[in-house]
Amino acid sequence: MEFKDRLKALRKEKKLTQVKLGEMLNYGYTAIANYESGRNQPSISDLKKIASIFNVSMDYLLGVNDIRYPYVIDDETATFNEFRRYYTLLEEDSKADLLLYMEFLVERQNRMKAIPDLKYEDYELKNTIQKAAQKPVAYRKE
Repeated sequence: MEFKDRLKALRKEKKLTQVKLGEMLNYGYTAIANYESGRNQPSISDLKKIASIFNVSMDYLLGVNDIRYPYVIDDETATFNEFRRYYTLLEEDSKADLLLYMEFLVERQNRMKAIPDLKYEDYELKNTIQKAAQKPVAYRKE
């Protein structure tokens, strides 16, 4: 698969329009249309941004290989195995919800790292996270 095909597939997978992706990269949708048609190629710095937006390796984005996340370490800890066990019990809609929640957690973690003086207690989404972490019986009573 070539870059133009990968870009289009990844954009559709994330449900982004050409306009929205262009905005994320600070240029117009025609640039995205030109990338997807193969008329133009992005600069290396833009390739890095695109790979970051879609959370894939540059090799995957460029069609060099089919390995999306080459640096993921194979984790065999008890915690990860428990996570894997619960994951297999989920239906597809729930798996999609879990992915969104995991993306949210990574984003929150990165924001908190970016502001060294920010304490978890002060973070605006603390109550939401606490509710999500409660046992189902506890949050259904609210």
